[in-house]
Amino acid sequence: MTQQTFNSKYYKTFIGLDVDKSSYSFSINDHSDMKISKRIPSKAEHLYNYIQKHFDSNKVICAYEAGPTGYHLHDYLNSRGVLCFITPPASIPKPANERVKNNRIDSIKILKHLMSGDLKPIRVPYGAYRELRNLVKIRENYATDRKTAKQRIKALLLYANLSTALKDSESKWSCNYIKELKQIDCSFATRKRLDMLIEDLEYARKKLLSTHLMIRSFYKEHQEINENIHYLRSIPGIGFVVSVTLLGKIGDPVRLQNSRELAGFVGLSPREKSTGDTVIRGSITHMGDKTLRFMLIEAAWVAIRKDTQLKQFYNRIRTKNHPKYGSKIAITAVARKLTQIIYRVLKDKRTYIQH
Repeated sequence: MTQQTFNSKYYKTFIGLDVDKSSYSFSINDHSDMKISKRIPSKAEHLYNYIQKHFDSNKVICAYEAGPTGYHLHDYLNSRGVLCFITPPASIPKPANERVKNNRIDSIKILKHLMSGDLKPIRVPYGAYRELRNLVKIRENYATDRKTAKQRIKALLLYANLSTALKDSESKWSCNYIKELKQIDCSFATRKRLDMLIEDLEYARKKLLSTHLMIRSFYKEHQEINENIHYLRSIPGIGFVVSVTLLGKIGDPVRLQNSRELAGFVGLSPREKSTGDTVIRGSITHMGDKTLRFMLIEAAWVAIRKDTQLKQFYNRIRTKNHPKYGSKIAITAVARKLTQIIYRVLKDKRTYIQH
């Protein structure tokens, strides 16, 4: 999620970084021309010492792309008075005819956007919200493993022509259904393969349950997060999983500027191509967090069954569009409406009143 913008005119030295596990490649400019491109070992202390030696650290601004190296460099530089931003990779345009790519070129691209003031930083979570994000990521990994195991079991049942069991696989994967799968009469190799896939499924389910208990225990120990989850769960369609995922992704709600920012973060903002008095809006951007977007759309289906106003809003949008895709457009609009409600309850620190 983007954070507050910055005034590039205030800074004298700009540093664009390409960060990997073994080295930092960076390019430096001072509003006039390129001064240096350099590569050093991936130690935040080395980069800070270099800045201290050659520049006024209060007038230096740095940026690098979000990636597997995390927030360590960002935290280290900012704690020592050197402003450092992290930008999402998707915000750096890449020419279609680009044929050469290396760390130095990437650092120069970031540098140019940093100097122009067009760079869009992400909002870095701090404290308990960063810990919650890590726990949410664990939950997402095991949820993906569970889904993958189910898909592989279904694929094997189809391949082995076990049509009866395959039809039942569309159920909620109850314990009784798993027990039936363990008793299916099939060839030796199919039996072994199916048993191993069932073990994968049971392991993922066990770990997912353990992670849920861990997350519940964690947020109950942090009063602010606990209160925010309470506010979110008062919204129809939003339960435990959606609320903790949302807070883990966006971080501290105090830093939210408006509801449009939240909608943009989950990719529910409409595309727009307008000129003069002509306003043309299209489908949603799909540029945000895909997992959270899907969760909000699923929550929207529940919300319209429980909240009269949201149901009316859904029907109004659906009837205005072609019957073939009207419901899809309408439920997406409800999901975007939920982002506005989410923003309001978190900012006002109050529960939602269903209508």
